[in-house]
Amino acid sequence: MSESLELEVIDIATFGCSPTLEDGKLTVNFKGIGDVAASEPLAGYLKRVHAEAERLALSQVTCDFRKLSFMNSSCFKAFVVWIDTVKNGSHAYRIRFLTDPEMHWQRRSLEALRRLATEVVSVEG
Repeated sequence: MSESLELEVIDIATFGCSPTLEDGKLTVNFKGIGDVAASEPLAGYLKRVHAEAERLALSQVTCDFRKLSFMNSSCFKAFVVWIDTVKNGSHAYRIRFLTDPEMHWQRRSLEALRRLATEVVSVEG
């Protein structure tokens, strides 16, 4: 795939996410704390991730949470909206979450997201 990625890096005081596109696969690496300061930037960012997945006709987007230590309900809501958009959109692609097994909140919380759209979301780790 010769297309270039049109997604920026988010790097605010306690939260960040950075995208990479390799071999036609988009991975977004999350780090820090997804708190109230991160919720609005995250919501907008996930809309842009979706637009890129559609533009590039991707089959999967991976969200790597292994360096994310916490995420509040406002940030989770942004993921619910994104998953719902993918599930009900014209170009369905898989959303894969990578977790750190030592951070038990990730598995519990992401399992709830997976149940919203089992045909779209997977959780590993």
